[in-house]
Amino acid sequence: MLAIISKAIFEKEAAGLSPGKVLPTDRYRSQSKHLAPLENGGRLFLVTVRPPDEALWLVAVLEGLSLDDDGWVGRKNRVPITDVSTAIPKLRFESGKGIQAAKGALGMSLQTPRTLTAEDAELLLSSAGGGPLNLTAHQEGSALPCLCKRCLPASQEHAEAQGMRFVRAQVETGGKLLYYWMPEELTKQARAVSNAVRGALVGRLGP
Repeated sequence: MLAIISKAIFEKEAAGLSPGKVLPTDRYRSQSKHLAPLENGGRLFLVTVRPPDEALWLVAVLEGLSLDDDGWVGRKNRVPITDVSTAIPKLRFESGKGIQAAKGALGMSLQTPRTLTAEDAELLLSSAGGGPLNLTAHQEGSALPCLCKRCLPASQEHAEAQGMRFVRAQVETGGKLLYYWMPEELTKQARAVSNAVRGALVGRLGP
């Protein structure tokens, strides 16, 4: 999903930050009912509109989200602030309507959160290409959704196969990411599983 951060909040929380820098936020303070689909998993792409020429900046991408009294909280953002203005004509959203805003009204047109298509998400992520490198290999014919760079934007946080439920997880080392599906029953041991996967990854790649 895509949601907007107001100019005032951005300038308060990201003071001094410009494209290429990372805003290490882990939350979006909103109780909007339009964000309810996030309860089933997915990413939240946060944008803001910058003066003087209404540039659209991708501010953060949040994953692993849950709702609390403050809004939506997830893993800390790793995606750099990126000017994605050139993507505006290409975004379609699930509604198929794209962004249709009169001059001076771009921010207002994005006040209601919108659901991105997989292609929209990939477009925004590729535009912000300074994030960690996804090493996950493409998998054809797997019972679980592929988590490679190309397929990841279309994946959800949870999946089910052969009567088992899985949760999407990830490990990072040296600026490289590996995504994998972890059986939901191992959630309480998630840290141990993560350490084991990271250890295996480091063993293959080196520290």
